[in-house]
Parts: sequence; C-alpha cells; structure tokens
Amino acid sequence: MSSNAKADLVITGRIATLGGDDGFGWQPGIAIHGGRVVAIGDRAALEPLVGPATERWRLGDDMSVMPGITDAHLHLMTLVLAERQVDLTGANLDAALQMIGTRHRAMAAVGDADGWLLGHGWSLQSLGSWPDSAVLESVAAGRPIALYSHDHHTRWVSRPALELAAIAAAADPAGGLIRRDPAGQPTGILHEVASALVDPAIPSPSPDELVAALGRVSAVLHGLGLTGCHDPGELTSNSDIERGPVFYRATAASGRLPLRVHSSVRAAQLERAIELGLFSGQSVDPDLNHDERSARRADRYRMGWLKLFADGSLGSRSAALLAPYADASVNPPTGGPTGMVLTEASELAALLRRAASAGISGQVHAIGDAAVRTVLDVFAGTLTPTDEGVPHGRQLMPRIEHAQLVDPADMARFGVLGVAASLHPVHLRSDAAMARVPWGDRSENTFPLRALVDGGALIPMGTDAPVEPADPWPGIAVAVARRDPFDTSERQTGTHHAISLARALRAACLDPALVAGERDLGRLLPGYRADLLVVPASAWNEPFAPADFASLRPLATLLDGEVVHRSSGFGR
Repeated sequence: MSSNAKADLVITGRIATLGGDDGFGWQPGIAIHGGRVVAIGDRAALEPLVGPATERWRLGDDMSVMPGITDAHLHLMTLVLAERQVDLTGANLDAALQMIGTRHRAMAAVGDADGWLLGHGWSLQSLGSWPDSAVLESVAAGRPIALYSHDHHTRWVSRPALELAAIAAAADPAGGLIRRDPAGQPTGILHEVASALVDPAIPSPSPDELVAALGRVSAVLHGLGLTGCHDPGELTSNSDIERGPVFYRATAASGRLPLRVHSSVRAAQLERAIELGLFSGQSVDPDLNHDERSARRADRYRMGWLKLFADGSLGSRSAALLAPYADASVNPPTGGPTGMVLTEASELAALLRRAASAGISGQVHAIGDAAVRTVLDVFAGTLTPTDEGVPHGRQLMPRIEHAQLVDPADMARFGVLGVAASLHPVHLRSDAAMARVPWGDRSENTFPLRALVDGGALIPMGTDAPVEPADPWPGIAVAVARRDPFDTSERQTGTHHAISLARALRAACLDPALVAGERDLGRLLPGYRADLLVVPASAWNEPFAPADFASLRPLATLLDGEVVHRSSGFGR
C-alpha cells in the first residue's frame, strides 16, 4: 500500500485479531486495502487511511470480528460429489432401504433405468449389523449402487455394482477387505482400500459440472464461516490426478476457486504427482495472472501433502489399538482383535521418503493408539532436522490426521518431533458413547488437546466433512466443553484434555495456516490476508455457553477483503 493510498474498508468495533501468543488479541478497529490488513488500532491509527471511496462499517456492541476459519480436514471434493447423493445419516435399515427405493424410482421416472445410485452416511450402529447386496436388490433391482458409510471407510454396494467392477474375482487389496459369504462370494461390503474398487466403473462428472457444484457448496461453507480448507483427497485407487490438485489449480488459475484450498494426493497418485512436478506449497504460476484481483484469486490454491493411512476407523471397528478391543470376544473387530493395519511401518517410511525427495510433505491417518505410535515412530526416522537439501524447502509441517486415541506416553512426542495433530473434536459428539465399549477406559484419552498443546504441538482442527457436517462451530464448542454442546445430560469425555475458547479459536483459524507454512493468514494483523468474519458478540459471553456458541452463524464473511457472504439481517 503506497503512502497516499486509502483503505478499501475500515471496520470499527471489537476485533479479535489473535495477535500475540495467546488470548484473543482485541483491537478497536481494522483497515483493509488490496485484500490485506493494513492497520489495526484506534481511531487515531485508522482515520488517516480513510478516503472518499473508503467503505466504513461501524459495528454495534452486539457484533464483533474474528479471522476466517480454515477447516484443516475437509474432504471438499467428496463433499462436492456428495451434494446430490442420497444421505442415509442416522437411518435404520428399514428407513435406509425406503430412501434408496424412493431415489431408485425417481431416477427411473425420468428415464434413468440403470444409472449409478450413489449415497453416504449409513453406519453399522444404526443398521444393527453389516448389510448386504441382497437387500439393495429387493428395493432397487438391477441398479448399480454404491453407498459410503458414515466414516467413509466402508462401502455398501449392490450386485450390479459388484458385477460392473468385477469384484467377485478380485483378491483383497493391500489395506482392504472384501466381505464374503461362506461360499466365498462378496456380500456387498467393501472395507477400507477395497471400497475404492468400484470407482473405475462409476462415471465422473465433467469439470464444468464440478466447478458449478463447487460454487454451490462453497456458498454454504462461506455461510458457516469457512474461508479455506485442507482437502486430504478422495479414497481412490486411480493413479491419475483427474481431480484434486490438478482441478483446483486450473480452477484457481481461471479465477473461479471460491475458497483457499490445500489439496493433497493419495499413495496411488504419488508417482503421477512427481511426474507432474507437484510439490507441497506449490501455487499457480504468477505469470498467468493479469491484475491484482486475479492474482489474489489464483493464489487461493496450494498443493498439499501426501495422504497415507496407517489404520481404519472407530465406526468400522478397524482402528489399530495397542491392546485388543474390550468387546472383541463378542463383537469381532474388522481385521483382528486389535483392529486393522492398512499400511505397514516400512511402507509408510518408504512412501514418505519418496515423497520428500520431490518436496512433498506427509500427512498420515491414524485413529487408534497403536497407529498413532507407529506413525510417530516413522516420522521420527524419516524427518530431516532442517529444510537443507529438501527440494523446494519443507513447505508444510508433517501431520497425523485424527489422532483420536493417543497413549499418554506418546502425547508429548508430537511437539518434540514437530508433528502437527490434525484433530476433529466434533467426533466426540457422535463417537464418545460408541467408543466407551470397545475402547473402555482408554476413551478418556480421546483427542487429548490439552496434553498436545502443553507439549508444544500445533492442533489444527477440522470437521472431517462429509463424515460430520462442515459446520465448524460445534467442534470448537466440543474442544472446550468435551461433550455434545446441545446435550447437557451427556457425560463429558476426558475433561482434563479441555482447552480454552481462545486456544480453540486459534486451532480453528491460526494453526491450519501455520502447519501450511502460511505466515500471513489466520490473524488480523498488518500484512495478513483479510479473511474475516463478523459474528454476534454473544460468542464471547462468559460463562461459556456451548449450545449458543455451537449455533453461531456469521453475519458476514470476507475472503481477500471481498464479501462472499452477508446475512439478510446484517447492518453496518
């Protein structure tokens, strides 16, 4: 900003800048120019920046400003693809079959007799037992159907889907399991890596269809307060990178990427990523941009991490534990008494080293305490002490995704190793009761936020959408309250691992930026990007009211200083 330039927007009121090492960093005003914060402070600091064209927002006592939220683990492309799928969340078997039958008949009514019916959201707990393809045939005969479970670690598919994907003759892939009946025939349940076996048979939407759907989904996310996300990619066996980084980069270059996105690749795509010259932190070539506004929009894309899997999940009973599941004798876990290892330590290490040789950082899914320990051990043996000799520099921090159950002996290792814990406290809302039986007393160490912070680790938070809704506010509330914010009768889990609201807010806004090497994002300080929210001032009421906070909705959302969401009741 030149000395004579004036601010595009000045906001006065209560501004949570997140400046300093802790707390909210309150300031009475903020000035924005060219998509960045140029000043904070009182009227004397801001008034010289006001010109004839400066827009002024004078917020009342009932409003405040905070940085935009970056969801550190949001499957954006999966969310886009799921936009028009049937949602079976919470449905029992009868209700699920009724919904599937209704969708099947609706498709047939418009001339689609044998197209794919896709869906998500069912759970073993809601259905009561593992379903099979026969019941799908009873309500949607002849229809290829593929339905992801709530946790996206299992897929329920129909007989036509099994036939189109030639799964009957397929062997269990490494890190996957095809459930079979006593005669050796697939039942219609595909676990972990096996769930992607049907993907090659499912038609892909066109790039233009994806861009349009991304726009619709992003408008919803802006209304929730999200200005960015880290997309860990789709569960796929496809070695091509038809979506993910290639799609987001092209969309950003054309000025049509409505969110900041770090986009990761999966193991099957690593060699193709290296062939394409992708590396962590890579952005759109600035030579492609023609003006400052286009450059800002193109700069919303970054190449992310290599996403690997150490184990399965709680919901599919495939998380890898140090000791057997407490109920293993009556309800056998997937893979064995201690769960399922999806990738051996030696292979994790080899893949991480291969990625690092091309400048690609690693993020590894680990939910059970055994998987978490294995990944920490692998990172300890593969990380270099400095960026020296790393192609393009180590742009992004290594991270463990979920870290849902962590043994106390491993909690301090995150900070010591410089490994981020990418956590989803919102899962406590749906998982706490479910975890107490198979995990027993160990469940008190679920999402150990306080211990991780005390050990010096960054804790970027996310929702894991579409596994959970993309709404960030309940997860922030759970990090503070350690229970479902809307159910005061629910037993708290691991209360000693609760963190303050200020620290939880930093985990939602600042920590995602820090692990991504973005030193100009996540705070509202001079030089930082002007991604911000106007929210009701009731957010900061004391004592903390979990239900009220979890119900928050931004009055306005700004990305690069531009309004991308404004509620009908927002007055300035």
